[in-house]
Amino acid sequence: MQTLTTPPPTSDDISWLIGLFQQGPLEQFLEAAASFSERWPHDGAAQDVLGALYGAAGRFDLAVPALATVAMARPRDAQAHLVLGAALQQLDRHEEALVALANAGKAAGDDAATRHEAEALRGVSLHATGRFDEAVSALRAVVEADPGNVAARNNLAISLQALGRADESIEVLRAALALEPDHVEALTNLATGHELRGDVEQALAALNQAITRAPSDADLYERLGGILLDNGDLERAEDALEQALALDSTRIEALNRLGMVQHHKGDVGRALACFELATVQAGAQSEHLGTLHANRGYALMDLGENEAAIAALEHAIALRDDPDFDRAQKIRTQMQIADWRALDDYAAHADTLGMGNAPVSPGSLLAIDDDPARQAARAALYARKWSVRVADPVNPPAAADGRIRIGYFSGDFHDHATMHLMAGTFRTHDRSRFEITAYSYGSNPGGAVRETLAGQVDRLVEVGGMGDAEVAALARAHGLDIAVDLKGYTYQGRTAIFAHRPAPVQLSWLGFPGTSGAPFLDYLVADATVVPKPERAHYSERLIVLPGSYQPNDDARAIAPHAPARAELGLPEQGFVFCCFNSLYKIGPREFDIWMRLLSAVEGSVLWLLRPEPAAEANLAREAERRGIDPARLVYADWAAPADNLARLARADLFLDTFAYNAHTTASDALWAGVPLVTRPGRAFAARVAASLLHAVGLPELIAPDDVAYEALALDLARDPARLAQARARLAANRTTTPLFDTAGHTAALERAYVAVHERRLAGLPPEDVSLA
Repeated sequence: MQTLTTPPPTSDDISWLIGLFQQGPLEQFLEAAASFSERWPHDGAAQDVLGALYGAAGRFDLAVPALATVAMARPRDAQAHLVLGAALQQLDRHEEALVALANAGKAAGDDAATRHEAEALRGVSLHATGRFDEAVSALRAVVEADPGNVAARNNLAISLQALGRADESIEVLRAALALEPDHVEALTNLATGHELRGDVEQALAALNQAITRAPSDADLYERLGGILLDNGDLERAEDALEQALALDSTRIEALNRLGMVQHHKGDVGRALACFELATVQAGAQSEHLGTLHANRGYALMDLGENEAAIAALEHAIALRDDPDFDRAQKIRTQMQIADWRALDDYAAHADTLGMGNAPVSPGSLLAIDDDPARQAARAALYARKWSVRVADPVNPPAAADGRIRIGYFSGDFHDHATMHLMAGTFRTHDRSRFEITAYSYGSNPGGAVRETLAGQVDRLVEVGGMGDAEVAALARAHGLDIAVDLKGYTYQGRTAIFAHRPAPVQLSWLGFPGTSGAPFLDYLVADATVVPKPERAHYSERLIVLPGSYQPNDDARAIAPHAPARAELGLPEQGFVFCCFNSLYKIGPREFDIWMRLLSAVEGSVLWLLRPEPAAEANLAREAERRGIDPARLVYADWAAPADNLARLARADLFLDTFAYNAHTTASDALWAGVPLVTRPGRAFAARVAASLLHAVGLPELIAPDDVAYEALALDLARDPARLAQARARLAANRTTTPLFDTAGHTAALERAYVAVHERRLAGLPPEDVSLA
């Protein structure tokens, strides 16, 4: 029997199919092409045409089988293998592409142009499969053989950047741009290279050049906005991201970053609206969804909607590959509403959370984990985010008037706890010996506190609208000798300013109670209690050890003349009042168990707390009932102005401290108001502040060595009115005779430390521990 064979397609057949493709619609062409393929499934010429047309239509899933047939039919046709390899790349099937491109190179023989093209494409697939060293070798060979190949130079630079070789990538890209100055992708990658090196201004310049050449490219504006956001230049970031969205309103990442800008600027409501709109636009399967839920959670936290924030962060944790940051924030937020299930979540991740490759905010776990080694590891990992931006220190000339120039950086130069503590420091600085500049990057709410500060410093500079590098450059122009970070890793801190080295000597003080892990912060202001010698190794900075306490206090703080009666405050007239005005996230079941046992043991006593949100109040009531205590014995204080708060605090009998994260400003408030405080110090800085204050005020007998002793001491003071009265009397006498509230003495000690570290720098000596104790 004879086998019938189908004759090959005629030129009319092929012309008909091409015409159908050109005329459209695409669905009609695809239907005809499928019939065409079924008729000539093994015909190289037919499948070659099909592959080309499918590729032109963007249907590489259909093009690849056709092109594979061609390559099989023409094993020595280099172009057939080359085109197949290129199509496989479009489908991210890079391992198969590498095989096809290797075949193309072999088949090319003496055809150097085809060999180079195959090798250039092979470099792309090697990069895509993570074989960056091989990609560099392949692409460098192409560039050497074909120096005018700008695309190969651009791809070589991308692989060099993947290997962290930013300097080499910049050289390669500059050579590419010398050949083709308008190559937008090369300009964009040049920006990436500069950003990897920490040259933010150069990165911005390259991106702006790209934008002048492609002003309608929304991606470029999005990239520009991202770099500006990362470097704290919020106003320009907002403009760039809004331009990206004006060009393409569907850009999810641009909308997400615009929300981040609004969040950083303090417009949390608008930030939340951006995140929620982006979430809707992204859809259920978007790769952006985890990030969007996380950012929604952070915005909700700042709006005080903690239950909704926790739910959003749980969504983010389920979706993200590296959820450590979100998990740490969720745990802290759960603690803020007394949802102590958070501690089980923490226990399951304690040894890895923020200590692997995914950093967490170092402050998020201070109230849970009192291990200084883990705190140091988390801080060091977090600080790596700025490692490429660290600028070399400058050595400013001496001031003409001989003064040492000190710069304080904070977002809290207003009616804030930092200023309640530091007001006396600014008031008592020796301005004949020190030039004092306050750099403010907060929301600038104004008010009497800020106005007073303006009169106590040489200059109060508003830098909230400036980028990190720009702020540092301004401070260097002011000739700063010493820069002091008063925020650290706290809400809206701008540690990145210090990576740009605004001064040759840089200190961390007061804001963040722990090590920064950052190589650009030279000193940490401490005292002998908050950093005991056995734990010294866990602090990356050199220490400035002040006498008394590291914490400043203002001996001119006003206490309102009218102290409300207990009844006005909802407190019993005769019952014993235990008090803790710490933030709720510092309170856990360990403390609460003890406090409830104290209430059980002391008839008629109450626990006076700051009023939390309703969900937290309900959780505390449930926890009290579980321990056999009527929730009515938990009494809540609403917000009050500082002077009024101090006046009402005097109505408490005893302040009970929390453990892993002590009372800090609230402890000073209690002691200034004349209320004794019982603490139980831990190992890390944050867990030892109250002990530092008690030592400095001459009441070390109120420091308990462990939980059992803490409970026994508090119970004894509650049951022994004479002993409590004696403690109150000693506190009243010591307020004016001991270091804690000796504002001028504390400032003088701080100034001696400034002189010591400044003179070390002038002598060319590296930072070293300085003890004034």
